Amino acid sequence: MSKPSGKKTTVITGATSGIGRSLVWKLDDDEHHLVLVGRSEEKLTELAGQLRASTTVLVADLFNVEGIAALASEMPAHIDGFVHAAGVESVEPIKLVSYEKFDRIMRLHVYAFVEMLKILEKTKKRTDEYFTSVVAISSIASDSGGVGQTMYAASKAALEAAVRVLTKELAAKRIRINAIKPGIVDTEMTRRWMRKIGVVDVADVHAMQLNGIAQPGEIAELIAFLLTDQSLHIAGTQIKIDGGGPSGKVF
Repeated sequence: MSKPSGKKTTVITGATSGIGRSLVWKLDDDEHHLVLVGRSEEKLTELAGQLRASTTVLVADLFNVEGIAALASEMPAHIDGFVHAAGVESVEPIKLVSYEKFDRIMRLHVYAFVEMLKILEKTKKRTDEYFTSVVAISSIASDSGGVGQTMYAASKAALEAAVRVLTKELAAKRIRINAIKPGIVDTEMTRRWMRKIGVVDVADVHAMQLNGIAQPGEIAELIAFLLTDQSLHIAGTQIKIDGGGPSGKVF
């Protein structure tokens, strides 16, 4: 697939919900071509139909890591940005942790990210002069996870390790990679997390973070900046955007 003339092409996984969806709306203008990646064709098509930006819809189950390579034929040859926003929550005590559960969350958060990067790296030549910015959505749980977040926190820590190493490996192709570490954000995933830890009132979650719960659009602002050439010298980092951090001991 060729790049639409004069447009900046950004690939976004997890495009139909949470931070991914907010980023889609943030980048929705005539200057962008958005490649929306998600599991639900219905949701992707509905979202694409609401946008001013030109779009490509890619239906993919990123838990199926073995099938990701097949997306290469549908991806643009020129990619300016890639954001891995697909994610899933996990709250399990140690007695319920299993290889199958651990492998599933690692597949989405880490393996799928690496497989998507392999496609990007293969399509880009060392002689290409444009920069490609990659942003991985991690979490402050990677270094301050709460009770029951063993698998989630470990997967996010592994994601950040991959970012640090791959930044060095792919720099020669002008691919720079960063991770951001949100705290509590008002998303569907957070609502599911609330139910799992037995919290009903959003106000209680708001009090868990020094400056309160964040909105997805606030996180999208940081990602959008990292996708621009104004952030060229930010590479291989893990940037916290956590409202000042936890006010208690839940996470």
